[in-house]
Amino acid sequence: MKQVFYGGILALQFLTRIPLRIECGMDEKTLKWALRFFPGSGLVIGACMFVLFQLLNDILPASMLSLLLISVWVYLSGGLHLDGVMDVADAAGSNGDVEKKREILKDSRAGSFAVLAVIFLLGWKWIFVHNLLPIDHFGIYLIVIPMLSRFQVLMHLYGFKAFQTGGMASFWKQHLSMKELIIAACWLLPFMVFNWIFCMMFLLQILFCFLFGRWSEKQFQGINGDTAGASIEGAEIWNLGVLFSFFLFGMV
Repeated sequence: MKQVFYGGILALQFLTRIPLRIECGMDEKTLKWALRFFPGSGLVIGACMFVLFQLLNDILPASMLSLLLISVWVYLSGGLHLDGVMDVADAAGSNGDVEKKREILKDSRAGSFAVLAVIFLLGWKWIFVHNLLPIDHFGIYLIVIPMLSRFQVLMHLYGFKAFQTGGMASFWKQHLSMKELIIAACWLLPFMVFNWIFCMMFLLQILFCFLFGRWSEKQFQGINGDTAGASIEGAEIWNLGVLFSFFLFGMV
């Protein structure tokens, strides 16, 4: 049970900026449980936004509430995944060869492509959230989308090769097996059993994972920690876009 507890704490420490000052052992079992708790960290982020939405939905104007929700979303993740988006955008936008792109991924400086990528990503996220606020049970979608995106990063790590040894993606991949994927998926089952929309979002997210993973292989001949972080942000905007499409066609 100690490894289960430490695994949950480690997942929260790695994927969020929630202050948990607990030292966790980094043995094999703990790391495997941490991977299994990746969607659980999304549940914590989503639950915080759900509470905020329920408290302020009838108080704040829609535009302000949308911005507040997105701000909390970024704050709880510490901007970690946005950093991945920025690095990937700069590298892909350089139009250099694979080695040049990999070199740019390691550069901590933000270029023009990084800035543009974040502006457009957060802008589209705001538009989607703002337009989805009136739909029934939107608070539940605020819980599910962070969970889906953090399950997606497990698929990203499992399905595609890391292009460097010793990196973050390579570190997590060596502890990830199909068993971890199946157990992690159990976090999503209660939502999918009672709502077919969540099932569709899950299936379409597999498509996103495949497309983004193949794109990463084409750009960098593999994946790394930056592409993993970018895939989380990409999955969130993808799922919001899917939900918005359902809304447009009167399906939600």
